[in-house]
Amino acid sequence: MRTTNGRAEILRAARDTFARKGFDGASIRDIAQEAGLSLSALYYYFPSKQDALYELIRDAYTWYIEHAQSVVEAAGDSVPDRVALLVRFIVRYRTRNTLISRVVLRDTERLDPERFDDIHGLQRASRAVLYDLIAVGRTDGTFPVVDAEIAGRAVLAITNAIPLWYREGGSITAATLEEQYVVYALRLLGWQEIDAPGTVERLLALPLAETGEVGYVAA
Repeated sequence: MRTTNGRAEILRAARDTFARKGFDGASIRDIAQEAGLSLSALYYYFPSKQDALYELIRDAYTWYIEHAQSVVEAAGDSVPDRVALLVRFIVRYRTRNTLISRVVLRDTERLDPERFDDIHGLQRASRAVLYDLIAVGRTDGTFPVVDAEIAGRAVLAITNAIPLWYREGGSITAATLEEQYVVYALRLLGWQEIDAPGTVERLLALPLAETGEVGYVAA
């Protein structure tokens, strides 16, 4: 199916509807109303709400994997620096894309088996960006963790929860989260240098061009 502005508007409407009502509570008519389209116009792009959900989730994971890998590749050779920059990017991604993040976190399991299997592969690839870094740090002694995957799951658990409660303009700013989550993540991984004077400031000063915003499905 071709990509057009109309398609993007429908995806934005589907994101907003699923984030507000959940996949089970939303209807294809709700999405059409949100997009300001007739049902027949919506069906031209998406025959079912499953199709819209799948495309939203697939595009979100694909975008994240590409940009997270770019962050890591541009971070130099230091494993702690790479982890810090990746965590900062994840925080930006989660705070700038709260709606699509809620849909991904809450409704992925509503996909039919075939689509879920496809997305599950993207889930594994997205997690591996962090897991692989931690595995390198475990091997070279930087991170004294028992299991790199379990440690990675712990870090992702705290960052992935952000869109479930974070609100722009609230008492906790995205910049505060970026700073604190870097500290929490590296402490969780057992990197003792995180508490050395000036270390946090240095990690936060590392250049990170990525804003974390996912274009037409952002917010």
